[in-house]
Amino acid sequence: MSCDLLSACKPLIERFQALAATDAEFRAQLRELGRAVAALIVEPEQQPAASGQPEAPGPPAPGESLADKLAPLLEAVSGHVGGAYLNAPSAPVPRTDKEENLTLLEDRLRLKAEGARWAATRQRWLRADVDYRTEIEPRDRDIIARAKALPECFLWMCHPDHPIPDDLSQYEILAGCFDAAALAVNLLRTLTDSSPRDTDTLAEAMLLAAEAQSALRVIVGFLNRNPDRDQLRLFHWLRNLAAKVKILIPRYMRQEDIADPVAWPERLERLRQLERKLKDLKDRDKARRSLFNRIRYHLKLIRANPERDHAHDWQTIARCVDELVAGGLPPSNVELRELLLPVIDDVPDFESVPKNFELVLREIDRYAASRPTRLEPLGGNERNNGEVREVAELLRGRALVMIGGDRRPYAEQALLDAFGLSELIWIETREHQTHAVFEPHVARPDVALVVLAIRWSSHGFGEVKSFCDKYNKPLVRLPAGYSPNQVAFHIVNQVGDRLRQSATLTESP
Repeated sequence: MSCDLLSACKPLIERFQALAATDAEFRAQLRELGRAVAALIVEPEQQPAASGQPEAPGPPAPGESLADKLAPLLEAVSGHVGGAYLNAPSAPVPRTDKEENLTLLEDRLRLKAEGARWAATRQRWLRADVDYRTEIEPRDRDIIARAKALPECFLWMCHPDHPIPDDLSQYEILAGCFDAAALAVNLLRTLTDSSPRDTDTLAEAMLLAAEAQSALRVIVGFLNRNPDRDQLRLFHWLRNLAAKVKILIPRYMRQEDIADPVAWPERLERLRQLERKLKDLKDRDKARRSLFNRIRYHLKLIRANPERDHAHDWQTIARCVDELVAGGLPPSNVELRELLLPVIDDVPDFESVPKNFELVLREIDRYAASRPTRLEPLGGNERNNGEVREVAELLRGRALVMIGGDRRPYAEQALLDAFGLSELIWIETREHQTHAVFEPHVARPDVALVVLAIRWSSHGFGEVKSFCDKYNKPLVRLPAGYSPNQVAFHIVNQVGDRLRQSATLTESP
C-alpha cells in the first residue's frame, strides 16, 4: 500500500520541481516544508551501500514509518530547489585553468551525454528481452573502456548500482544538459584563447555556461543525489574566470538561482547560435587578415620601385580598403591608419574613388592634422626637387591660398619653407559651408596662387574657379597630399606657364 502511495506522490513532486524552477516564493515555502517534515523524522541507523551509491527505494521495512520512506524524496526536492548537494565529496574539486584540462572536461561531458542515452537504451532493451550477451554487454564494455581512457571519468549513470528512474525520458534530459555544458566549455575555450578578446561575446558565453551547469546540477541532483564532479569543475572554472576577466555573471551561479533542465533543447540551440556567431566572426577575421596582407603587399611594391606606374597597385589597395570598411571595420581603425599614414600624400587621383576608401583617407587626414608632431613623411619622390625649386622662384615672398582638408601644422610649415612663402592661408572646409568665405582671401593682392585640395574639399571646382577668374588668380587642383613635392608637381604642370609669364611681365621695365 505504501509503495502505491509513494508512486502516486512522485508526479506531484515533479510538478513541485517544475513550479519551483520559476517561482521564488514557492521555493521558499517548499524549503520550509522540507525542514518541518525533516524535524519529525528520526533517522534510523543505516549501513552504507557496498557500492557507495544510494540504493533505490523499496518497500518500507518493518517498523519504518511512511515519513522515513518519503525522507529521501523530500531531501531530493530540497536539494533540487535549494541547490544543496547531498553527500558532497570531501576531496577538493580540481580546478581547470589550462587549455588541456578544458579539453578533457569537454570530452568527459560529451561521453557522459552518450552514457546517459545508452543508459536509457539499455533499460529499454532489458525490458524488451533483447539478448544481453550479443547486444547489451558489448556496448557496456565499449563505453566503459572509453570512460577509463579519460582521466577521472566516472559514468555514474551506467553503474549497476545507480537508481533507475521509472521515466526513462529523464535520461534524455540528463544527456541534453551534458551536451549543453560540453558545448559551453568548447565555446569558452575558443573565446579565452582568442586575442584580442571579444568581451561582449565572452560575457554572453559565460552566462550561457552558467545556465548550462546550473541545469545539469539540478537534473543530476534529482537522478543521482550525488554531485557530478565535472559539473563542479565547470562551476569553479567559471567562477575563477569571472574574477580573472572581471566580468559579472548575473545569473545561475548561486544555489537558489537554478536553471530548468527540461529546457535543454532551447538552451542548446542558443549555444549553437553563439557557435555560429563565433564561426562568422572567425571567418570575418580571416577575410580581414587576407585584405590587410594584400594592402601590405601592394604598398611594398610601391615603395620598392617608386619610378614605375603603380595605378594597379593603388586601385587594388583602394578596393581592399573599401571591402574592409564595408565588412564592418571602422574607417578610423588604428591598424589601417598606421599602414596608410606614411603614404597618404602619395595616393594618386582616382577617376572614381571608392566611398569607403575616401572615408578612411579623411579619417587619416584628420588624425594627421590633430597631431602636435609630424608622424608622416612629408617629402615625396626626389625627382620633384627641381620642381620645388622652380615653384620657390615663382612664389617667393608671396602668399598662397589652400582650400580644403584639415590644416596640418607641419605640412603648412614645410610648404612655407620649401616655397619661401610670405603666408599660407589654409581654409578648412566643412559641409554646407558657404563658398563666399573664400572670396576675401582670393582677392588679396599678395595672393599669387589658389590651391584646391579636391580630395578633402566639399566644394566643387566651379565655385572656387569663379572667384579665381574674377580676381585673375591661377587655380591648381590638388588631387593628392600636401608634401612640397606633390604640390610643386601639380603647380608646374597645371599653371607653370602662366606663373612664368606673370613673373616675366613683373620683371619687365
